[in-house]
This record gives sequence, structure tokens and C-alpha cells, in this order.
Amino acid sequence: MRPGLALVALSAAVFLTGWGASGCDDAPSQPGRPDRTAAGRHPILLIGLDGVEWDVVLPMLRQGRLPNIARLMEQGFFGRMSTTRPTLSPVIWTSIATGKSARQHGIRGFIHKAPNDPEYQRLYTNSDRRTKAFWNILSEEGLRVHVVGWWMTFPVEKINGVMVAQVNTSTPQRNQAGTGIWKGSLVEGLSGQVYPPERQDEFLAVVPEVEAEMPELARRVFGTFSGPLSPVGAKLWGACDWTFRADAIYRRIALRLLKEDADYDVLAVYFGGTDVMGHRFWRFMLPDRFEMKPTPQELQDLGDVVWDYYAYMDSVVGELLAAAPADSVVFLVSDHGMIPINRKAQFDPEMPAKALNSGGHPNAPDAFFVACGPGIRKSGMAKPLGELTRGDLPYVGTIFDMTPTILHLLNLSVGRDMDGGVMKEIVEPEFLARNPIRMVLTHTPPDWFESRPALVEGAADTEERLEQLRMLGYIDGPGDEDKPKDYEGPADSDYDEYSG
Repeated sequence: MRPGLALVALSAAVFLTGWGASGCDDAPSQPGRPDRTAAGRHPILLIGLDGVEWDVVLPMLRQGRLPNIARLMEQGFFGRMSTTRPTLSPVIWTSIATGKSARQHGIRGFIHKAPNDPEYQRLYTNSDRRTKAFWNILSEEGLRVHVVGWWMTFPVEKINGVMVAQVNTSTPQRNQAGTGIWKGSLVEGLSGQVYPPERQDEFLAVVPEVEAEMPELARRVFGTFSGPLSPVGAKLWGACDWTFRADAIYRRIALRLLKEDADYDVLAVYFGGTDVMGHRFWRFMLPDRFEMKPTPQELQDLGDVVWDYYAYMDSVVGELLAAAPADSVVFLVSDHGMIPINRKAQFDPEMPAKALNSGGHPNAPDAFFVACGPGIRKSGMAKPLGELTRGDLPYVGTIFDMTPTILHLLNLSVGRDMDGGVMKEIVEPEFLARNPIRMVLTHTPPDWFESRPALVEGAADTEERLEQLRMLGYIDGPGDEDKPKDYEGPADSDYDEYSG
């Protein structure tokens, strides 16, 4: 199944041609755009890579398969970022965007569940967030901000820029047609997907473009199978196409926004495939860690899926860097790492999909973090990247520190009520000396949530999205009585928090 050197060559081409000659160093303002340096700030590109694990990144660095990430690491600062437990994506990505814990921002999991009604399930949405995210703060300060595919952004809200939601819903009509929405899809007739709303049709047109390119993109990223997949392999592979499609949609939209708007202050884009591929195919990547090893054919077809997807994401990072202003500050962040689970399981294709997962994050491995650009220190590691071990990676802060650090780099005040602070260790001392950290009591007044404009949600049910979360092992569902006895995933009670 290996795609050979094609994808590495693509990454290398982007690496050689992208992001200007200056790389992470300060660069003069580009013709026709404001002099950000004179204003004391630079555009920020925030790339979220869900579930990226350092123990996958490090060997790929040794093999030269992540040239764009390697370039950022060599010229910037990198390390491990502590996260929260349990490792719930909607909670963590909202904490990254607000600088606050779930106790403050109000997103406590994937779904609301009522203790007096075991059948009740309602997805958390953007309407449940009780505190401002960085895109609200920046918009109120008159800065331009674009947000693509971030967790808990459906339905979208008014910002000074463009917001394309991660759509966590599906319509009854699409369900009946057998084409229900998975995360990352856009659909005709569903409101609340894009702000400003007059651009929704434009971004909807991206979907058929991505659909048309999917077979060739999959071949380029993963290669071709040696023959029909095994029943387990086919079940896992079929449960992944939605995330591959979602990432391709977000990539295309983010590139369009980067190319059309040189005046933005922050562009944030989220990609989830690294997490999903890890959940599905960890056993095929590291078969010796499992009692039931994949067959030789399964290893030939699926043994490189995780490695190949990380390489694909590196090429996407390279494309984004090439489209971004040369003086950008760039952050690559994950919400957590990943470890093997279900190591003693017998992977029977009749089992529920989540029982076939072999990668997970029940013990909250540290998150992945890389920063590079004006105002960012260089790590100054004594070892070359190819010789680094996990033990060489410093702690850089917590997930709560991302928003305070972004605000400080933009010369904005940090809220005293935020659970995080500025990552001083990653910032150049000269920048801190020129720009002392300014504090404000809060960016979120007490009545903000109650007075927040109503967000328009589409008339839709949620069964498709709930089923997707069940397949990933995140929430309970039919068939859990068949969960293997040695199941090592997280307890369902960790995920099904009730907000009262």
C-alpha cells in the first residue's frame, strides 16, 4: 500500500518553495499589506492537529518524512504541553480557544445526558459556550480572525472575519437518502454553517470539488491495496473516509482564506484525521504491542496508514505555510497524544466498531506543541532533531496557555480569570521586555452568556454524529454488552457529563 516517495517529495517541494526565504525569521512587510511590524504584531497561523503523538513524530523526523514540521522545530520552540483528563476533544479545543477550563467555559463533553432520563442525549454546541473565545476577543478589538473547522463552532457566530463550523449534526432528509453529514461536511439547506452567511454557497461548492479529488488524493497519500481488505480492515477503513474528507475540505477553505486576505490577524484551522487514523490503525502500525497481531496482508495494506497520514498532514502544513505571510507566527498544537489500547483483545469483525480501536488516550498523553516566528525563541537543543527522544522534550505549558499567549503576541491584555498564562519560556526575552504582559480582570462580563445573541441552529437531528462518536468509543451506545473484557478505553462516565 505504500505510496513510495511521492508524498515526501510533495512535502519537500512545499518545504523548498514555501513561506518565503526568511522562514520563521522577521521579514519585511509584503507590498500592499499593512506594516504589522510597526504596529508591534504579526499575523498568527494556528494549526490544530488532533491527537498527534510525539512517539510517532520523532521516528518520522529521523526518517526525514516531516520536512515542514522539522523546519518549524529547527527555527522555533517545541515540546510537550500538558492537557486535561479525561481527554475530551470538545472540552480541550474549547479550552485552547478560551484559556479556561470546562468549569468556566461550559463545554463539559460531547453530549448532555440527564440522570433521570437514560435515553436523553443532546450534543453540546457553540450555543453552550459561556465565555468568550479568542475570536470574540479579537473581533471586539477590531482585529481580523478566521476560524475553520474548530470544535464547538456550530452554529457559527458573528466575528470580524470568516467562520466555517465543524458541523456536528445531520439532517433527516440526508439520513433518509443515506448521505448523512459527518463532522466536517457542509450541506445544502442547513443554516448556521458559515459566517458571513452570504458566503455559505461559496464554501458549499468546495464539497463536490473535494469529492471529485478524493480517489486520487487517497491513492497519493496511501497508495493502493494489494487486494480486498480483511473484514476488520474494511470495517475500520470504511469508518475513516469522513475524517479524510473533512480535513480535505478544511485544507481547501483555509488555503482560500490565506490567499484572499493578507490582512488577517489570526487564522485558526483544525484537522482531525491524525486522531481518527490513530484510533483505528495503531495495531497495524505497532503490531508487536498487541497479542492479536494483524495478518501479513493486513500489515502490507494498512501498516503504514498512520505514518502516511502524518506525512500528508506535514504536506498540508507546508501548503499553509506557503500561502501565509512570510512574517507569520505559526503554532502547531494537538489536544493530547495517543497510546495503544485493547492490547489483549481479539479483534472480531462482529464486534462494535469502537471495540476494534487499537489507539486511544485514556491516560492523557502530553499534547504536541511547536511554535515559530517573530517573537518566538529557538529551543536551542544540543541534539539534532533526528536524535531526539521523548525525554529530551521540555514541558512548554498547558492547553490553557494558548489563548493568553496569542493575546500577548498581539499586544492585547490577558484575562486574570483565565486558567492559563503567557508561555514566557517560548517568547524571546527582548519581546517580553518591549511588550510587558498587560492584564485585564476579564474579557467576559458577567452577563455575556445571557446577553449573547441567539445562534441560529439548523433544523436537524443528531443521530449520525452520535453514531460517529459511538464508533470512536467516546460515548455509550447499543452493543456495548459486547465490549471485550480487557477493553482499555476510557469509562463512558468520563465522557457523558451532565451540565445540569
